[in-house]
Amino acid sequence: MLDLDEQLLLGFALGDGCLHQEPKWGSVSLRIGRAARYEDYAKWQLLEVNRILGTKANLRHFLAKGKYPFVEFAAGSKRKLTPLYELLYLKGVKTFTENVLRDLSLRELALLWMDDGSLEVRKRQRPRSIKIERSAWLAICEDETQTDLVGEWICSLTTANYTKIKHTKSGKYYLRWHSAQCRALITAVEPYCFPSLRYKVDLNRTCSVKDWLSESRLSLGEVDNKTARAPRTLTDISEGDDMI
Repeated sequence: MLDLDEQLLLGFALGDGCLHQEPKWGSVSLRIGRAARYEDYAKWQLLEVNRILGTKANLRHFLAKGKYPFVEFAAGSKRKLTPLYELLYLKGVKTFTENVLRDLSLRELALLWMDDGSLEVRKRQRPRSIKIERSAWLAICEDETQTDLVGEWICSLTTANYTKIKHTKSGKYYLRWHSAQCRALITAVEPYCFPSLRYKVDLNRTCSVKDWLSESRLSLGEVDNKTARAPRTLTDISEGDDMI
């Protein structure tokens, strides 16, 4: 069974994070990169990784493709990361299995959601009103069995039943939650979401994702502390906390 720190590291690697094993020496590093507007999230991840691994990695700022502000870091530990690499990367490929998902909690689901989830809001004009429809989407992979495993894992944590959809061009499977199922999922992961990623859990949002992204570039000091709080359970977890 994984301890809480190992679960957290595995959660970092589920989405945008990557565990890389050096073929020659066998050393393993965790690498995470994301758009600079999510720097609050990246800084917290870096602090946690340094704490767990005992490293002193730094956050690097640069322009991806010469024009997109980006931040990233990498930290290595052969002893602590090798077991996680062997668990998550079967034959060198990131693979969702029962063994991977078995020990993971809402916290790790929220990490996956912040990386790969999407909250869609649509306005439908009616004769006398406008109906707002919301649905949640999560990109998984091209394997249907893995997609179902992730869907059932999420259902066990949130009670939200999913619909499985295959993208005709990419061949990738997506999980979708609509209406009440969407609300159940979003309500479950919302307490863990960081300020810069609030648009992924804001059920009251009625503008487009593009508009919300523009709004979310406000400095953290300008964001209301109550509605855009950082999750209390991410940095101060106890085994008796009923949020986990």
